[in-house]
Amino acid sequence: MPTTYAAAAETGQPTYLAELLLQDAQDVADRTVTVSSTEWSAHPVKVEVEREGVVLALYGKVELEEQRKVLQEALLKMPGVIDVKNFLVAEDTILNAVNASIEKLRAAGKLEGAKDITALVENYIVSLYGETPTSAMKYALEREIVGIPGVRVVINHIGLDENIPGNLGRTNNKIGK
Repeated sequence: MPTTYAAAAETGQPTYLAELLLQDAQDVADRTVTVSSTEWSAHPVKVEVEREGVVLALYGKVELEEQRKVLQEALLKMPGVIDVKNFLVAEDTILNAVNASIEKLRAAGKLEGAKDITALVENYIVSLYGETPTSAMKYALEREIVGIPGVRVVINHIGLDENIPGNLGRTNNKIGK
């Protein structure tokens, strides 16, 4: 393991100090965003050394925007950390963006006659529920939602006949587009 910045730059490996700091940072992340916690429901967060000096990078998904902020603030307080690049995705941020898009479409008159439009977000997947008077409106809403940053898949349950077993809805995604 390199002990100087020059050796680290030459080998592409972090210095011993950066490696120790990374372990401490991962411990802070694990304490702050605890899997199966009653306070925070979360998913594994990956901490990486972005650059010697030390700049940390956060990757993964959390339930709440507040988790992103608390973790970033805790890492910035660690000795030796000069910056944190926070690439965590917060599900409540995605849900707020989905609801804002639905309201924007309503305000523009593009959801005239639609009833009970709701959304559920889990693991970058948005499930849409409710009723629309036309299938064109249903698919326009779907296209709008799949364009939101952080949304990977939209499952469109709008207008499904719940009496048909196994009728799970139409799926649209960004992957491969």
